[in-house]
Amino acid sequence: MKLHLGCGKSKLPGFVGVDITSLEGVDVLCDLERIPWPFLTSSVDECVLFHILEHLRNTVQVMEEVWRICQPGAIVRIIVPYYNSPGAFQDPTHVRFFTERTFDYFTQDNATELSVYNYYSKARFDIVGIELQGRRAVKRLPRRLQLFLAHHLATCHSLDVRLRARKQEDA
Repeated sequence: MKLHLGCGKSKLPGFVGVDITSLEGVDVLCDLERIPWPFLTSSVDECVLFHILEHLRNTVQVMEEVWRICQPGAIVRIIVPYYNSPGAFQDPTHVRFFTERTFDYFTQDNATELSVYNYYSKARFDIVGIELQGRRAVKRLPRRLQLFLAHHLATCHSLDVRLRARKQEDA
């Protein structure tokens, strides 16, 4: 099963659309703030959250629920506004902000320097990739310079994060 969480009116083809509002394309009505979600443990092999995570109050709880419903090795793709972009703050419904390091807190021990803080959650993911989305000219620059400009000149508007669910069955 492939889930598009918070799909709104833009459900991806081949995905089950999940949203709090009954709209065309929404297959499952679900308030993502209410845990547990109506999906079986380890039943999802791909999950996308495009511009929804920043609207949910408890990021840790949501990430744990995503992890619960994912099969071992499932791909999770998340797009969120970058913490210092105008889009992150202008929308009054945004309650959370994200950097390129936010998802380090959901990695296995010693995967990143911030993995030492993973005790806040049992959810574990491998970070497959994080792409800074912003000005095209900046994408041609070395990553360190992209990050510097994103932090200091707000050249990044969002993050495209790709994770892989890690579970005991992976071992």
